[in-house]
Amino acid sequence: MSHLVGIVVWSASAWYVGAQVLRAWSRGTYAAPDRLVLISSTVDAVVILAVVRAVVPPPGLLSWAWVAATAAVGAGIAGAVLRWPALGWAVPDTDGRPARRVRNPRRRAFLGAAYAGVGLCLVVVLA
Repeated sequence: MSHLVGIVVWSASAWYVGAQVLRAWSRGTYAAPDRLVLISSTVDAVVILAVVRAVVPPPGLLSWAWVAATAAVGAGIAGAVLRWPALGWAVPDTDGRPARRVRNPRRRAFLGAAYAGVGLCLVVVLA
């Protein structure tokens, strides 16, 4: 049973790390449309790596896979920092105005800060 848990957790970590790197560096379909998506994908990737470290610590040479995953998240964070000024808090509609459900950028900024704060708490608990 523990091998199955390890496979599931490692697979999830590969998925979230890959998604974070794609959202940060991609310019097409997979690119993050706004800052909240960029924040949430980064926090998800960091938290899942903390879960991997806490639940299924990688033995021996597999620990280098975890190191490579953390380096990929670091590269994704660098891409997020570079894309940050070009993104807004709300995805614009086709007419250039923010979508109806996200017209309040302060609310989206607060949600992003709250998401990052909860992620930070989870990382501290899991570390």
